[in-house]
Amino acid sequence: MVRFFVWLQKEEGWKILLAIVYAIICLFDFIISPIMWSMNRQEALLMANTIAANTGIHADIAVEMLKAVYRVHTPYTLQGAGMFHLAFGALLTGSAISKFKEKL
Repeated sequence: MVRFFVWLQKEEGWKILLAIVYAIICLFDFIISPIMWSMNRQEALLMANTIAANTGIHADIAVEMLKAVYRVHTPYTLQGAGMFHLAFGALLTGSAISKFKEKL
């Protein structure tokens, strides 16, 4: 554990860790979360048919009722004008530029 903290501080491992964390967050937000969201949407169509069968409401009306409840997935990191990506981009760009200047 102590070696990990030394690596983070002395060898600038925080830059690598920052890039890995950002990649994992983007992977979850743009790939995994929409897939999970769409898997639940198919259950909503089955639920609409069940509502229509049990209540006597027309199936199209049941679908419209569920559309009000189930909305389209919007990535969490893009809310707030994408400030999350701007902040991570600034950190990653700054660390890459400083690493490039050290090599010169």
